Amino acid sequence: MQEDSYENNHHGYLVLVAWIACMGALCFGFDTGVVNGSLDFLAKPSQLNLSSFEQGVVSSGLTFGAAFGAVFGSPLSDKMGRKKLMIWLGVLFTLTGLGCGFAPNTGVLIILRIIMGLAVGATSALVPVYLAEISPAKERGKFVSMNQLLIVGGQGLSFLINAILGNTIGVHNAGVWRLMLGITAIPGILLWFGMYLVPESPQWYANKGMFGKALQALYRVRTKAQAEAEIDELKENAAELERENAEKASFKDFKKPWIFQIVITGSLLGIFQQFAGINSVMYYGTKILTSAGFGSNTSLYMNIANGVFSVIGAIVGMYTVDRLGRKPLLLIGYIFCALALIVVALIGSFALHTSWAPYAVLLILLVYIVIDQGTLGPVTWLLNSEIFPARYRGLGTGITIFVLWMANFVVGLLFPVILSVLGISSFYIFAAFCLLGAWFVKVRVPETKGASLDSIEKFFHNRYDK
Repeated sequence: MQEDSYENNHHGYLVLVAWIACMGALCFGFDTGVVNGSLDFLAKPSQLNLSSFEQGVVSSGLTFGAAFGAVFGSPLSDKMGRKKLMIWLGVLFTLTGLGCGFAPNTGVLIILRIIMGLAVGATSALVPVYLAEISPAKERGKFVSMNQLLIVGGQGLSFLINAILGNTIGVHNAGVWRLMLGITAIPGILLWFGMYLVPESPQWYANKGMFGKALQALYRVRTKAQAEAEIDELKENAAELERENAEKASFKDFKKPWIFQIVITGSLLGIFQQFAGINSVMYYGTKILTSAGFGSNTSLYMNIANGVFSVIGAIVGMYTVDRLGRKPLLLIGYIFCALALIVVALIGSFALHTSWAPYAVLLILLVYIVIDQGTLGPVTWLLNSEIFPARYRGLGTGITIFVLWMANFVVGLLFPVILSVLGISSFYIFAAFCLLGAWFVKVRVPETKGASLDSIEKFFHNRYDK
C-alpha cells in the first residue's frame, strides 16, 4: 500500500510538471489567438486606425518571428538546457505581453509582436521535446499530446476573454484592446515562475554526461526502481548520440537527391496545411463572422465556439491518428475541408444577405474546424517528425517548420486584405489549395503508420536516389 502511494505521488508530480511545461503551449495559443477580436478595436480611428494591410502585419508579425524562433529554439535548448530556456521564454512572453498592452503606436506594437513570435516559435519546438523527455515511455503519447490540446485551448481562452471584455468594457472604451493584449502576460508569468518548480530534462543531463544529475531528476518523477532502470537506457542513448554527432549532418548532405526530396515533401506538407485556411479562421474569426452578417459584438461571442470546436478536433485527432493512419486522415481532411470551404464561399457569393446565412456560415466553419484540427493539423506535424532519418531529423525538421511558419505568416498577412475585397467568397482560394493538397498527398506522401523509420527512409531512398 505504501509503495502504491509512493508511485501515485510521483505520478501526480509528473502530471503537475507536464501542466507547468504546457504553459508554454498555452502562451503559444493565447498569443496567436488574441488578435482575433482585438483587431476591430485597434482599427478604430480613436485608437491606432489600422488599415486592412496593417491589421495583417500586426497579426502575422508574430508568425514571422515564430519561423525564426522555431529554427533557433532547439539548438539553444541543447546548449542552455530545456528548463533554463523555458524560464527565459516565460520572461520574454511576460515582457512582450505587457509591452503590447502599453504600445504607443503601430510600429512599436509590430516590433513587440515579432519578438513575441520568437518565443512562440521556440516554444513550439521545445515544449513537445521536454514533455517527451520527462515522460515514461508508456505514457509519452498522452503527455506530448497535451501540447496540441493546450495550444488550441489557449486560443479558445483568448476568444472567451476577448468576448467578455469587448462586450463589457469595449462598449464604452475602444482602448480595451490594451487590456486584451496585456493579459497575454499572465500565461507568461505562469511559465516563468512555474518552471522553477520542475526538474531539468533527464535526457538533457545524460546527453551532457551528467548522469548523477539525470538520476536525481528521474527520482523526482519516477519511483526509485523505475529511475534506476531508466538511467541505464539514458546512458545507452547518450553513447549513441555521441557516435551520431561524430558524423553530424550538414547542409551539404541535403544536396543528395533523396534527402532533398524529403525536405520538399515536408515543406509542401506545411504549406498546404497552412493554405488550407485554418489560421484565417483562428486569427480573424470575428472579422469573418462580421462579414457573414453578424453584428460585431455578437461575432465576439460566436467566435468562442471556434475555440471550443478546436479543442474537440484536437481530442479527435489524438485518438484517430494511430488507428486510421496518416495518409487516409490527410486525404479525408483535405477533401472534406475543401467541401466545407466551397459551401461557405457559395453562401458568400449567392446568399449572403439572407437571414439564415450568418448561422449557416458559423455552423459550416465549426465543422471545418473540427475536421482540420483533427486531421491536417496533428498529422502534418507528426509526419514531419517521422519522414526524416535520425541523422537528418534535427536540421531537416528545422527547415520544414520554418517553411510552415512562413506559410502561416503569408496567410496572416494577406487574408485581411483578401477578405476586405472578396468577403467570405475568398474561401474559394483555400478550397482550391485543399484540393491540391489532397492530390499532393495521394501521389507523394507515404503511409507511415506502423512503419519503421528505416522503411520510411528506404521509401525515399529507392524512389529518388537515382
